[in-house]
Amino acid sequence: MQAVDTDPGPVWPLPPQEPRIQFLRSISGPADMGIKKSWLQKTIGTLFGTQEEGATMLRPYAVFADSDRIYVTDPGISALHFFNPSGKDYSLIRKFEKETLISPIGVAVDTSSVYLTDSVLKKVFVFDKEGKPQRVIGTPELFIRPTGIAADDDRVYVVDTYGHRVFVFAKKEGNVLFHFGKNGNGYGEFHYPTNIFVGRDGLLYITDSLNFRIQIFDREGNFLSAFGKHGDASGNFSKPKGIAVDSDGHIYVADADFDNIQIFDRNGNLLLVFGKTGRGKGEMVLPAGVFIDNMDRIYVADSYNQRIQIFQYLKAKQ
Repeated sequence: MQAVDTDPGPVWPLPPQEPRIQFLRSISGPADMGIKKSWLQKTIGTLFGTQEEGATMLRPYAVFADSDRIYVTDPGISALHFFNPSGKDYSLIRKFEKETLISPIGVAVDTSSVYLTDSVLKKVFVFDKEGKPQRVIGTPELFIRPTGIAADDDRVYVVDTYGHRVFVFAKKEGNVLFHFGKNGNGYGEFHYPTNIFVGRDGLLYITDSLNFRIQIFDREGNFLSAFGKHGDASGNFSKPKGIAVDSDGHIYVADADFDNIQIFDRNGNLLLVFGKTGRGKGEMVLPAGVFIDNMDRIYVADSYNQRIQIFQYLKAKQ
């Protein structure tokens, strides 16, 4: 979906070691993807005072990408960005029917729907892939502060950060199947969890943020393993947020204090770190969400730099 820049920039690790991560490009707004408004869109924008709204990200938090689009939540402008690079199209979602979004945080997408958490409205809004409202999952009576979200074939998983648990919904019916977790530091317990990712192995990878660790569960909410601790050395966590898993099972964790992405194996052994504080290619300030697509492209919400950075995982040469 994205082409590599003619000057692709840094790789990790540095030569002479074999590179495993390569910077591809960054996106701050539609113009970075060659998406331009038509004459009619510009005229309407001028008339209604919305011409430049949403043209640039303000505080991107979560990102999801499929073969058609890139979806970015932006609580800074209370909106969800829809980028369609192949169709040269862009849209900005600010409302669900008559309800205005306040704090869109998590986004997940399947073949037909887009699932969006709003942490203040305490709901999951479901749109079709053109941005048209479909239905609502959950209620303010159920959630305290819904944040991270993920989906598989028939379920939607929603992290309730202040509730210290994860809700599991039937995708089709929208009803709660069960929830798991409670406040604590034991295995299977959480202290302000934030992000979640469903791996290709079907397992749930969850950032247990203020326990400074990653916990892994099966889809029934059974605890499998955990790794991580608080610290300022590589391999430790300070402010872990986004989490994703590549096709080889490597686990990527964004840390907003370290301004980098750390990569671990399934047992929690540190494999590689990429990124550092800054505004250049591959540099970050307060990274948040991470997503890895089926081509092993890595999308990082570089929040304070107001952009999405895209990298490529390079498999080892045989």
